[in-house]
Amino acid sequence: MLGQCDDLGGGVFKKRLDKNRSRSIILAKGGKYWVYAYLFAKKDQASIEKRDLADLRALANLYAHKSEVEIARELHQEKIVEICHD
Repeated sequence: MLGQCDDLGGGVFKKRLDKNRSRSIILAKGGKYWVYAYLFAKKDQASIEKRDLADLRALANLYAHKSEVEIARELHQEKIVEICHD
């Protein structure tokens, strides 16, 4: 990922966006998928709480164990949306 990014552990990353005014929480799925899970303005929220981080790590773990078929099904059902593919 280009730009400033912090590894929060457990497949969770915080990426700075919009000239450092916004943050996104990204979940890694085995280096194959990046799931944008949360977007927030820095002025509204300084950081992620420990409890929220634990929940995000659990969600990253869930995505890490999803199969290609499960991902395709969620895309088809529009439970998740693909925003970039190359």
